[in-house]
Amino acid sequence: MRELFKWISLIIILISYLVLSGIVCTFPVIRRKKRQIAMRLASFFAARFLRVLGVHVHVKHADRLTKNREVVLIVSNHVSYLDVLVISSLIPSAFITSVELKHTPVLGWMARLSGSLFVERRKPAGLKQEIDEIALVLGQGLPVALFPEGTTSNGDRVHPFKNSLFDAAVATRADILPLCLRYTRVNGKPLTQEERDSVYYYGGVSFFIHLPRLLALRSVDIEVSPLKWIVVQPHHNRKDLATMAQDAISAAYHE
Repeated sequence: MRELFKWISLIIILISYLVLSGIVCTFPVIRRKKRQIAMRLASFFAARFLRVLGVHVHVKHADRLTKNREVVLIVSNHVSYLDVLVISSLIPSAFITSVELKHTPVLGWMARLSGSLFVERRKPAGLKQEIDEIALVLGQGLPVALFPEGTTSNGDRVHPFKNSLFDAAVATRADILPLCLRYTRVNGKPLTQEERDSVYYYGGVSFFIHLPRLLALRSVDIEVSPLKWIVVQPHHNRKDLATMAQDAISAAYHE
């Protein structure tokens, strides 16, 4: 009965989000304002999705989320599609994601309507144009969120960060907020290797196979640790920034 209630609630929230986001797309406003509205709407609904899924978000050093920064690049480790909902619920952001996701059912629809930026990771030919687009959004004062590992993992460690997209931070002098995400408990008990596959989403598992596993859980606890801001200096390059962010997040993850 609990799972049925979750399914019904998720469908109602999803339909409501798609309808309202579709209306936002028709607004006769400038592109920046439209993306900002889309991000805030996605943030509002992300919190509702998390509530239905039983995901409890615990933020350490919450004051670091409220710093008044005009240009912000958020970088985080990545183990699940839940990561997007968690970050969005805390900071309305334009997420950088793969172009493969763009045309997938449900997740792709939500990504497009939320103002996401799509990159083609397999073809470097258009990389400069994609970096310019990210820099444009950053330059407009809108937070952009990046998962530099490039894909999800099984959570054993934080994988090395791909550094190419950090060029957008170099170009705009965007301050970087590293976030460490750690799923800590399932159904009120410490997360184990046996249970992690109900939360972590990796290895080519279908979303529609994984989601029922998640819905079968009563609760999931996640700890979000905003780390010290990385202030971009003129001498920094993309490799410097990626290394600093990866080292900080990895150290916090294994703390």
